[in-house]
Amino acid sequence: MPWWLRLHILNLALFPLLGLAVYMLVRDIRNRAAALSRIAIAAFVPLYAAFDALAGVGTGILVQSASGMEAPQRPAAESLIDAYWGSAALNGVAAAASIAWVIALLAAAVAFTGPERRKLAGIVAIILFPIGGWAETNLFLPSRFHIPPAWWAITIGSAIAMFLASRFALPVALLALAGSLFGASHVPPTGPLGAACFLAAAAYLDLTGATEDSAARTLSRA
Repeated sequence: MPWWLRLHILNLALFPLLGLAVYMLVRDIRNRAAALSRIAIAAFVPLYAAFDALAGVGTGILVQSASGMEAPQRPAAESLIDAYWGSAALNGVAAAASIAWVIALLAAAVAFTGPERRKLAGIVAIILFPIGGWAETNLFLPSRFHIPPAWWAITIGSAIAMFLASRFALPVALLALAGSLFGASHVPPTGPLGAACFLAAAAYLDLTGATEDSAARTLSRA
C-alpha cells in the first residue's frame, strides 16, 4: 500500500482523536462559550474525517489506479484526478470542517477566559472570526502553501488580541493560534504548529487543574 494511503487511513483515526481531545478539554466547563465549542467540535469530527477520506484516501486510490494504466490513458486519468481534487463538493466539506474547527477553538479560548473578561474576549473572537476567514480565502489559499507574511501577521495578531482581551492568559492565545493554524491546513507547517499550540494549551490547563472557577483565578494571574 502506498505511503499516501497509509498516512490518510491513519488520519481517519487521528483527526477524530484530536477532536475528542478538544471536547475533553471543555467537557466540564459550564458556560455558553464552552457549549458552543462542544457543538462545533462535534461537527468538526465527521466533517474532517469525511474530507480526509475523500481527499486523502480517495485521491490516493485514483492515483494508484492511474499509475497502472497504459501511457495513452494516463492524460485522461490525470484530468479526472485534477477535477476530483478541485471539485466543489470536496472543497465545501473542507471549508465546513475548517470553520467548525476555528469556531470550536475560538469558543474554547473564550470559555477559559476569566468571567470578568469573558464578554470582551467573546466580542474580540467574533470580530476575529471573519478577519481570519478573509485571510484564509484571500491570502493563504491563493498562495498554494507559500504562505505570505501578511497571513502570518494576521494570525499572530489575532492571538495577541485574544491574549490582551483575556488579560494576558497564555492558554487563551494558544487556543486561538491552534484554531487559525490547523484551521488553515493540517499539512506542515500550519497543521503541526496548530496541533502543538493546542497541546501546549491543554497541558497548561491540565497542570493548573483549571475548571471554570479555577480558570478564572489562574488565567487572570497568568
